[in-house]
Amino acid sequence: MGRKRRVVLAVLGAAGLGLLSGCVAATTGVMGITVTGDGKPLGVMLVCDGRVERVTLHDADKEISKRVHLAAWSRGKPVGGFSVWSLESGGKGWSVHKPMADLEPGRTYTLYGWTGDPDSTTDGVDFTLAQLAQLRPGQVRYYKGEGAGADRNGYATVSTGEFRSEACREE
Repeated sequence: MGRKRRVVLAVLGAAGLGLLSGCVAATTGVMGITVTGDGKPLGVMLVCDGRVERVTLHDADKEISKRVHLAAWSRGKPVGGFSVWSLESGGKGWSVHKPMADLEPGRTYTLYGWTGDPDSTTDGVDFTLAQLAQLRPGQVRYYKGEGAGADRNGYATVSTGEFRSEACREE
């Protein structure tokens, strides 16, 4: 191969890598959180387009580059549509990959879903122990964005039925 051709291929390859590095994961769904009758946390996810197979909990108060996975769940078969499971024990197709420790007062957590490659993710949901304590069974806290029913940070608490029917429309 001639020198000129190698230079052209190298320049094109570098340009391609530059374009790829600007790519971000597509948002494919919405993550929410709810509680059982005895206050135990449940993950709630609505996949709008595609499939999700992993969910991670991390400390929302840390810089993105310093965040550590505090807990993780996975599925052998990716899920599309609506899914709910125990954050303590998994279930309904979800396995605990890394068990969740007790949640701490005053700490903000983020729960989000993603694919194994991570080409797509869900919108995450931020929450504290105090916010979990305010939820009732059948209520879902999720990131809605700006608009009616959302707090100043963009979070809303709605019924499970409203979450299922509205969350993907707001994507």
